[in-house]
Amino acid sequence: MKNIIIYEDSNFENLAPFSINHASFELKCGIYTNLDRILNHFNDVRIILIVREELKDLIKERFPNYDVNPQIIPPGICINGSLVINNESFNFSFQKPLKYKKTIVGFKLISELDISKFDNHLSKISNATETDLAYITYLWDCIDLFPSILKFDVEHNIDKYKLNKSEHVIYINDKNIVIDESSNIEPGCIIDATNGPIVISKNVVVQSGAIIKGPSFIDQNSTISNGAKLKGNVLIGNTCKVGGEITDSIFHGYSNKVHDGFLGHSYIGEWVNLGANTNNSNLKNNYSNIKFPLPKKTIETGRKFLGAMIGDYTRTGISTMINTGSYFSIGSNIFGGGFQKKYIDSFSWGETSKVEFEKFINTLQIMKKRRSKNLSNIEIQFLKDLYTKINN
Repeated sequence: MKNIIIYEDSNFENLAPFSINHASFELKCGIYTNLDRILNHFNDVRIILIVREELKDLIKERFPNYDVNPQIIPPGICINGSLVINNESFNFSFQKPLKYKKTIVGFKLISELDISKFDNHLSKISNATETDLAYITYLWDCIDLFPSILKFDVEHNIDKYKLNKSEHVIYINDKNIVIDESSNIEPGCIIDATNGPIVISKNVVVQSGAIIKGPSFIDQNSTISNGAKLKGNVLIGNTCKVGGEITDSIFHGYSNKVHDGFLGHSYIGEWVNLGANTNNSNLKNNYSNIKFPLPKKTIETGRKFLGAMIGDYTRTGISTMINTGSYFSIGSNIFGGGFQKKYIDSFSWGETSKVEFEKFINTLQIMKKRRSKNLSNIEIQFLKDLYTKINN
């Protein structure tokens, strides 16, 4: 049986806040996560995941069918978790290692290796060939890549079927529209695939008056609110509820933006709730390039458009105003008048306080129960360790 080793590299810090509690291969920029995208290419293989030690138990719980951080890594094909596989004819034989700029993104491990030596082995790889595959350096790369990756997915990775039209819905460029027959598009909606494909998965409800422009993907069990305006380049994860105006943004699963308000050029983690009339700026008034604050450095992005990168379990109060290029870490409760700070650390409560941990966990348990999910002891321990580290 072939061994496929999918690993994180040292770039994970640039993927924060999503990477605080997620591995790089959980990133999304099309229908699939990077991990699922790799798995689409293999049958009858052993999957090994290499992650940071602090994520090991979380990843084991999320992916119980795979080996996570075995002490001895067997020979096999090693693939960087930030690599986006979007080439139908991609060759995984790796006669030579592959690199993206200076980063090794794929290589063949010839003999078994102790996990403690993996990073050192990676740093010594040379004679690599440049690849034209995409590598996600920052979260906003996912937003930029989404149109091309969704187009690839529609052409290669999903079954197309006849569109069951309703006479009360307007479909534009319907050959580029895929809607699962279990989904409900209510009267008065406009589904416009002029600028890219639109894929609506299982058991989605698009309420009356919503406008969805492509490229867009709406994952299963999500709801698009009455009058919502999804203006293109939008990924809505599973079991989300969204409304208002959204453009150039990615939502992971179980996140909500039900009410009016604008969100643009943003990357939203899981279990995030944006309160009514939350708005973000994605363009500076003087049209200058945007700087983005990470925990250990500030990035000169070279971008004119950039919104907010928001970690899991963060919530905003009603009418929250989010500045251009903002970093909101995980587990925060953000509220107050005027524009919020561009950098908000994990577990913040308003401008100057921290959430009370036991109350925070109680809220998460209630929130997950509403979606028939449970907060595991492993995740509680991870959050407690992170909370302790931040507050000491």
